[in-house]
Amino acid sequence: MMLTKTIRTPVKALTNEEGEPTGFTGYAAVFDNIDLGGDKIIKGAFSQTLASRYPESGAGIPVYWNHDTDDPFKNLGLTTNAIEDEHGLKVEGDIDVSTDIGKQVAKLLKENRVSQMSFAYNVEAGAWVDGQKNDDGTFTPGYYELRQLDLFEVSICPIGMNQATEVSAKKALLGLDPDQQPHDEPSTPSTPRLAD
Repeated sequence: MMLTKTIRTPVKALTNEEGEPTGFTGYAAVFDNIDLGGDKIIKGAFSQTLASRYPESGAGIPVYWNHDTDDPFKNLGLTTNAIEDEHGLKVEGDIDVSTDIGKQVAKLLKENRVSQMSFAYNVEAGAWVDGQKNDDGTFTPGYYELRQLDLFEVSICPIGMNQATEVSAKKALLGLDPDQQPHDEPSTPSTPRLAD
């Protein structure tokens, strides 16, 4: 059975010379935090699949809109690079803007109306880690540790499972770091915001 996991994570729009978005860069997965599904991905979980399935520096991972692999028009492109760093699975890819959906997703990224990524996978190795009572009387919950994953695709998605970080294409276009906030553009009621 193929599983999916969606996270809020920094994703930046990549643009051409005319300022039109053509691709993205960001994190498809974040390490070492427990997501809303009770899972924690550890560093190294993608190393085997990157080496065997995507040996050209992580190039060639299919990029979809919201995991809709049944609709060929929802295939947005391919990754050009994917690596594990200290933070998570960092991916960069192209969006096929010759299609209507590719143009729309690129526009959503540029306008910061889409803010999350996801990936589809199978668990190759994992284990339950029990919760524990701390010295101060609080309780640290248990979680399922994802140790080795077989990666099939990454997706740009509207809703996230891991709320550790945010996606911000607009910040990239303004030249801001992921933790900086734009000050010259007021937010409008028509643009929903997710709580951090």
